[in-house]
Amino acid sequence: MAKKLPLYGGVCVMRPGTKECEALLKQVALGDVWGVGRRLVERLALLGLHSAWDLAQADAKQIRRRFSVTLERTCLELKGIPCIEMNDPGDARQRIMTSRSFGRLTDNRQQIHQAIRQFAQRSAEKLRAQDSLTRAVYVFLKTNRHRPDLPQYSPSAIVELPSPSDDSRAILHAASQALDAIYRPRYRFMKAGVMLVDLIDANREQLSLLDTPQSQAESARSEQLMSAVDQLNQRMGKGTVTFGRAEAGAAWHLRCANRTPRWTTRWDELPIVRPGCLRR
Repeated sequence: MAKKLPLYGGVCVMRPGTKECEALLKQVALGDVWGVGRRLVERLALLGLHSAWDLAQADAKQIRRRFSVTLERTCLELKGIPCIEMNDPGDARQRIMTSRSFGRLTDNRQQIHQAIRQFAQRSAEKLRAQDSLTRAVYVFLKTNRHRPDLPQYSPSAIVELPSPSDDSRAILHAASQALDAIYRPRYRFMKAGVMLVDLIDANREQLSLLDTPQSQAESARSEQLMSAVDQLNQRMGKGTVTFGRAEAGAAWHLRCANRTPRWTTRWDELPIVRPGCLRR
């Protein structure tokens, strides 16, 4: 009679060192192990390692010397020794970044400023979604380092906020200040990003002795405004309400040349049926 494995929350739990665990690991090819790619499989095969069981029986220190500390940790995990921390998706992030490569290289300051503003607003939305506040805004630009024919310049700057905030307007102002400090003409940039750093929980904000009834009232109005903006964007679609509009066709937009038509969300991309196109 087959032995039943213990179930916890619908998940089968296998104890390391058992016959069931050994039999399963022998059936799992190395290419199916998380973090083991095709080239790594070929190198491990030269050592006679073909299955997850083979890797579990290998010397972890030798694996580290020959390959990497990451593969060593995988080896230890297969032995039943936990060494890779699991991240709880519900945990608040310690920093929030929005970054994107441009569709085309550009030195147009106005378009780069538009990109920074869009990234800052998106980061602020993520910040409010996890009920956090930020103390500083980090902005960076990058040129294409694979183009030796172009001058290279990849600056960054960080601007501290007067007080922790999740207000898009305060974050946008700080991001614009950072861009002013690092932008230089004649450089063609290919990427930009905005990162919110030094985050704290909104419900653990330490009040300042300089707070006044007026500042508290402004904070309440800010919270109401940001809440209204987020609700409208959730209900009507992302980007319905923004602080400033981005220029259509700007260089920083993704090219999306191979994107399929968005029939369910864009009227202008609906297929058109003309008379004579349909045949019985």
